[in-house]
Amino acid sequence: MSERNSPPDLRRNLGAKLRQMRKQAHLTLELAAPKLDKTRSALHRVETGQTKANVHLVRSMMDLYDAYDPVLLDEVREANKPNPR
Repeated sequence: MSERNSPPDLRRNLGAKLRQMRKQAHLTLELAAPKLDKTRSALHRVETGQTKANVHLVRSMMDLYDAYDPVLLDEVREANKPNPR
């Protein structure tokens, strides 16, 4: 696996896509987080790639944002693979 495709990089890229989806839905972190049963800071950590997202959370985000992208679910699975050393 190349460095550009390491799980941390994949999480950051995924988070950026999720943040863009939220913004396109005209939702702030403060509005979206409680609807996803998350705190503002927990949702922020997912969007910055600091915390792993799981498939269920991303499905809920897509439902809330009314933006379905099945490719994102594959990206979540890839980003959550263990980081080889």
